[in-house]
Amino acid sequence: MNTEKQLADLATTNYLVLIFFYADWCPHYDWLGDALATYEANKVKYVQVNIEQEKELADSYNIGTVPTFVLMHHGHELWRKVSSLTIDELQLVLSEF
Repeated sequence: MNTEKQLADLATTNYLVLIFFYADWCPHYDWLGDALATYEANKVKYVQVNIEQEKELADSYNIGTVPTFVLMHHGHELWRKVSSLTIDELQLVLSEF
């Protein structure tokens, strides 16, 4: 399944969707998957988008800088963070939704 279709399908669910926009040359935030594992079963789905491989998709979200994190629900943007993200920041944001 391509990423655009995956995001469209997730927009029809009740999940929060955390999209991580990155490039091969930026930090990869390998800890994100593990940090979300406790949430994912219940409320959060995690999608990674490489802006170099999926430029049109990144452009559709107005991504100009990486890393960028976008939290969506039913296709609507709830939160956006450009640049670094800590696990504490992520947990705080997810607790608000």
